[in-house]
Amino acid sequence: MSFKLINFNEETEDILKCDKLCNDIIFMKYDVSINNIIEITENEFIILIYKGQVYDFKEEVGKYIVKETDLEIENEWENLFIRDAGNNDLCVIFLNKNIIKNNKLLINKTIEKQNQFNGKLSKIELNIYIEYDFKIESPKNFLNKIIGLRKIYTKQEIIEKVRKYILDSIEKRINEELEAYKLDIEKILNSTQIIEEFNEYDSKLLEYGVKLMNYRITKYEEIDKKNKFF
Repeated sequence: MSFKLINFNEETEDILKCDKLCNDIIFMKYDVSINNIIEITENEFIILIYKGQVYDFKEEVGKYIVKETDLEIENEWENLFIRDAGNNDLCVIFLNKNIIKNNKLLINKTIEKQNQFNGKLSKIELNIYIEYDFKIESPKNFLNKIIGLRKIYTKQEIIEKVRKYILDSIEKRINEELEAYKLDIEKILNSTQIIEEFNEYDSKLLEYGVKLMNYRITKYEEIDKKNKFF
């Protein structure tokens, strides 16, 4: 027994749409039945799943009807089994293709800064505040790393899953910029980094199906470590 999404061109009012995807929601899951009509709008993927097995995937805008077939369906997803989803009934997942914006990171760093008057280096501890944007680049990798299929996944939950890799990727670039600007952090405050060069941390991100689009330093502050006496 297999399931397939087939183009549907007839007029009907009984259509399943997803109107909840936004900058804070990565995907929504809906239970479906045979002959349900599903509509894909701009910036959405949909994936048809039964008992954890992916049966079909669509990203073209349009209407589709869920059909059961005895034919063996071959697709690039056939070996993908969603962990902890073996008891799930037939369902579709709507994934957000939009760039997910305004995610925040705090990086704490100690740098050496040269005094402009005497030329001596002193160590300064900084909090660097960063915003970054990302998107789902590979729905297959993205789903494969999700543990279970709840009804809704928020942006923050996904960020927590890939935070270490996102942080490593951005911090590597911050270190390179600090070096390039001769440790003058003021010069990079206004920079918006469009990601052009692929690095090892980007490949780790793509293991989760996530692509870092850009980042920007929004502010920084020096940590006052002077001893205080009461």
